[in-house]
Amino acid sequence: MVLKINQNFVGMKLLKLFFIFWLSCLLISGHHPFYVSVTEIEYSSKSKELGIAFKTFPDDLEEALRNYSGKKLDLSNKSNQQNNQLIAVYLKEHLQIEINQSKKEMNYLGFEIDKEAIWIYFNIPKINSIKQLKVNSDVMYEYKPEQTNIVHININGQSTSYKLNAPNKEILIKN
Repeated sequence: MVLKINQNFVGMKLLKLFFIFWLSCLLISGHHPFYVSVTEIEYSSKSKELGIAFKTFPDDLEEALRNYSGKKLDLSNKSNQQNNQLIAVYLKEHLQIEINQSKKEMNYLGFEIDKEAIWIYFNIPKINSIKQLKVNSDVMYEYKPEQTNIVHININGQSTSYKLNAPNKEILIKN
């Protein structure tokens, strides 16, 4: 089920407050009972670039990558080229973007660990306009079927947010 939440709606603010509260509780407790990721997608016609930031818990991503590749890894080593390559390949397979009915290749920019979260960055340059945006996200569905993927999309200042749960993975926006 795809739930569309308008950015201007009070519910979005409550969702953000809940997420911050929930994340704070998880940091205090040292573990987390929920499996969630947040993907932020932003386009500006001035820069002609789509920026993508993916955020999740490092331990969940490590386990998903172990299941995917059969290799044990430690994401705390940011300079490990094998980690970077595996992250890029996995996310490009499980997070896909189509713009104006054309599949676009995401450029992997890197990742950073921020306390109890990992941020992974991509971009897609040289986009003149967006008339239609399609996002397919089934990140970590194979690892945890109860995985929730929250996607925030901002196109030229117009924001919308979506919540995806398995098996639903598709968002389609038409301008």
